Amino acid sequence: MTNSSHDQRIQVLKDILLRLHHGASPDSVEADFQAHFSDVSPIEVSLMEHELMNGDHGVGFEDVMKLCTVHAKVMAAGVQGKEVPDSQQEGHPVWIFKQENLALQAGLHRIQRLLDALESAESQGQDLDPGLLRGLNRQYQLLDQFQRHYRRKEELFFPIMEAYGHDAPPKVMWGVDDQIRDLFGLAKEALKGLVDQAGDASVAQVLATYQDFVQEFKDMIFKEEAILIPLLLSLFSEDDWLAIAKDSPEFGYAIIQPDKEWVPSRVKFGEQGENGELAGAGLGAESQNEGPAGTSAGSPTKSVASSASDSASNPATSPTAKPSSTSVADSTTSPAPNPEADLPFGGGYLSLKEANLILNHLPFEITFIDKNDLFKYFNTSIAIENKLFPRVPSAIGRHVKMCHPPRSLDMVMTLIDDLKHKRRTSESMWFHRSDGRFAYVTYIGVFDDQDQYMGVLEYVHDIAPLLDLGPDKRGLAPLEGDGEQAKD
Repeated sequence: MTNSSHDQRIQVLKDILLRLHHGASPDSVEADFQAHFSDVSPIEVSLMEHELMNGDHGVGFEDVMKLCTVHAKVMAAGVQGKEVPDSQQEGHPVWIFKQENLALQAGLHRIQRLLDALESAESQGQDLDPGLLRGLNRQYQLLDQFQRHYRRKEELFFPIMEAYGHDAPPKVMWGVDDQIRDLFGLAKEALKGLVDQAGDASVAQVLATYQDFVQEFKDMIFKEEAILIPLLLSLFSEDDWLAIAKDSPEFGYAIIQPDKEWVPSRVKFGEQGENGELAGAGLGAESQNEGPAGTSAGSPTKSVASSASDSASNPATSPTAKPSSTSVADSTTSPAPNPEADLPFGGGYLSLKEANLILNHLPFEITFIDKNDLFKYFNTSIAIENKLFPRVPSAIGRHVKMCHPPRSLDMVMTLIDDLKHKRRTSESMWFHRSDGRFAYVTYIGVFDDQDQYMGVLEYVHDIAPLLDLGPDKRGLAPLEGDGEQAKD
């Protein structure tokens, strides 16, 4: 397709959504949509949203969020029945993502059956079966695992999309994700009231809050499978998917637990391909085998790269390897530092190896945002088995604006600006989590000896165990199997 015809199709999509924005009904634009598109390209949808949000169209982020569900429903007619590119390999992140959606939809059906049974009993004036209530509560707990599904999407998929230049869809989808989280929170509160027999709680109220949630939740499943996944399969390289597969366990899975690792079949290094090329001949060389979407594995296709950022369009780089001005000197011009050599640290000396081990043994989750507001460092604390805020290498180099959900972004950027300009020296926040842990988060502005701003340090720890401390404890705890308490 020529650039001219491509631009025309983008313009048509843009016009359709602008008409919807200004009050046109979905039915009135569906005919135009069908007339201009025999197929639906998620790339075009992504570019259209990007242009709407960043161009001079009078349409902002909030407007696109309102249009998100509408244009997804309009596009359903174009997507329905067509073959959507997909990876069918068991254990592949897309395979897992779709299996989770199936499991979550099955959970929706189970909850609906239980609610129907409770509604029938209530309408007949019968006492509510405690067993049904326990079962419903358990199903809500299982369904709550959709949070893991969303977190992997937001923390693993979105950064790579942004690196390829598609930053609008993540903003929109993350905003809708948070709305769905809020709706499920209301549904859980209604159920808790019914289980606890609090006030005027009723099955009808539980059913109403649940239906509000289900409608938006099902719409998101459609957007993920009909729009997001095809876009990812056309954008991401095989190395991107491998990085996602490696980092996914950090966030956990929803209902299902993958028991098979995805291992792609690649042409071995130095092995001659069908066209005589040597695999791995050069930095970032593309694999000769087909990728999960039926496209060449490796760097994105030329048409995708032309719409991405400069770094993502370079076929010798991958978004998961973050080049930035903050990176260390190029190893071709400067020798790598000796990790065993002592360097001045604080009031003494440490080697890089020792400093890294110390940071990773602290019982805190530490992150550092540099003076350019880029995510530069996190420790991989081995003292914390289940992290409150998991971090992954693919997020390094990401702008802090992209690391937070839209609803908390203004607060985060205000805090960073306050710390940067010393209106605050630090700020602490704390909150209970649904898993019983108590997160205590501290942000500190970091300045050098010349009082130059260097960035923001964040450290997080679970203080729930501290709240339950008893009287003074001194001396050593007994070793396992030791009958005597060690004394002072």
